[in-house]
Amino acid sequence: MPAPSLLRKSGLILAGHLMWIILDSEALLSRLSGPEHQALDRVAMDWQQDDVLGQIAHEVAEEWRGALRRATVVDTRPDAVPSEVLIHILADFRYRAFTRLPGVGNLLDERRVEEWKRALSIRDNLHKMSYERPDAEHCPVDEKVSLPTPHMIRVNRGILD
Repeated sequence: MPAPSLLRKSGLILAGHLMWIILDSEALLSRLSGPEHQALDRVAMDWQQDDVLGQIAHEVAEEWRGALRRATVVDTRPDAVPSEVLIHILADFRYRAFTRLPGVGNLLDERRVEEWKRALSIRDNLHKMSYERPDAEHCPVDEKVSLPTPHMIRVNRGILD
């Protein structure tokens, strides 16, 4: 294991703990096989919509963040998702991109469809899992927990108030 102060090449683990990352088109493209990456990148560039992969990433992130709100505090940064479930989020992202863009549907083999179905099952059961809270700077203000300081604790007849 690398030194805790080093960021691993994947960009997902810092100081030995998981973190929240921004879901964008690069998150998907960097984790595809060579043929998938080339085909999807080519079709996305030819597509008439501006940044279609970015739009799909935003839609997927918002859906997963909505499901995560039942289980944990959500990072304040738009499209930030926990790395604990990133592989499942990417399966959903990949499926949506392959089914939305023309000419790449043939990349959805049985294995990819099963990954997507498993991802949906995980998404629907997110409330049964636990997640790393966002860093304090990305935690919603109303969700930050302040610990009492010694002058805030009062003892009354041997009982803490």
